[in-house]
Amino acid sequence: MASVELFLLCIAAVFLIGVIGELVFARTGVPDVVWLIVVGIFMGPVFGFVDRGLLLDIAPFFGALTLVIVLFDGGVSLRLGELVSAAPRSLLLAVLGFIGAVGSMAVVSMMFAKMGLLPKDSWTWMHGLILGTIVGGASSVVIMPALDLAGLDDRLSNLLKLESALTDVLCVVGAVTLIELAVGGAFDKGAVLSTLASSFGIGIFYGVFGGLMWILLHRLWGGSRHEYPITLSGLLILYVLTARAGGSAALAILSTAVVIGNAGAVTRMLKMRDAVSLDLGVERFHGVVSFMIKSFFFCFIGLMLQPPWSLIAVGAVLGLVLLAVRWPAAQLALRGAGFSRSERSLVVVSMPRGMAAGVLAILPAQAGIPGMTQLPVVVFSCVVVTILAFSVGMPIMTKRLAAGEVIEQDAGDENGEAVKPAIRIMATEQAPRESSGEEHPTLPLT
Repeated sequence: MASVELFLLCIAAVFLIGVIGELVFARTGVPDVVWLIVVGIFMGPVFGFVDRGLLLDIAPFFGALTLVIVLFDGGVSLRLGELVSAAPRSLLLAVLGFIGAVGSMAVVSMMFAKMGLLPKDSWTWMHGLILGTIVGGASSVVIMPALDLAGLDDRLSNLLKLESALTDVLCVVGAVTLIELAVGGAFDKGAVLSTLASSFGIGIFYGVFGGLMWILLHRLWGGSRHEYPITLSGLLILYVLTARAGGSAALAILSTAVVIGNAGAVTRMLKMRDAVSLDLGVERFHGVVSFMIKSFFFCFIGLMLQPPWSLIAVGAVLGLVLLAVRWPAAQLALRGAGFSRSERSLVVVSMPRGMAAGVLAILPAQAGIPGMTQLPVVVFSCVVVTILAFSVGMPIMTKRLAAGEVIEQDAGDENGEAVKPAIRIMATEQAPRESSGEEHPTLPLT
């Protein structure tokens, strides 16, 4: 078969599996990412349709584009008031989870080095810490689409979405700092903390400014068929400018998305004469683009999962360790927050790693650090295990939340009292819930 024909068939397979996966998710609660990863494994490691070296070359470019589109997709559905209330807990959860992940990865990787599964002669504590910062945070690219489709309570959903965006910053800043230190730089704790604060501050500032500029200039293109290309171009430019200024591009995109998603409230706050909002047609078109990009992303993860098998096994164990250390971090961060046991359990399994980890995994070898040429294999294996844990755990926890809601509703009916729902969607065999009257637009993504 000609290479062009094979290429087209592969693209068709990715899109079709993505659509079927969404249908399966709606009925079973099992995220579609599982099937897309499997397709990637068959295209890469099994049949060898795609060259792994080519994937390593395009990973940084593909990762940046995926991050922009998915973060904007998730951000436009966030309400300002709910986001502000979720911020303190999200930050605490992000920091505790990141510290636990970095420490556990350093310790366990040193054990693997002593066993000879990692380069025994060259693997040091610095290598372990670098590995920990690379896989230290949940992936917004995985978390946000799944939460949008699951229909969780806004308080819980916003907590997890914001945490994933914050950990992206911690991973990037932490990994780059340690890599520079490993190749001969001097470690300065004050400089690291200053870099973190600057990255957060610049990212949020640029993001809010970009969102306000979109609102002010919207009258120039509002209603035009070019509104989406203009908006996407602005997001890409914002990403570049923020990164150049030393800020978090991820937080900048998320902040812009939140401002645009709350454009109506922002225009009222600014006392603008004409109300502004994101056109529904633009949201739907962005949903289609997000679906395609996201489908390729999860397929990409499967393509990267290639031998040696011993390193794949190491990465799988590390993924399980990350799940284990997530539990105490989540329990401590959510203490006294009023979440139920099932909601806390859902937070525990909501720790999939993703594209940020894959892109960062390439940097140590490019910087010339010895013993890390095979690090991408370990990292992508770890990523797959955490995604599978999320894919298995999320439907179980959401079903428990739905079952708990039914019990609370029955008790509320007996007492004549209304009970606040823990989850907005019911199981397929139950009657649909009536709308609360307040619309929270979400994009049609998985």
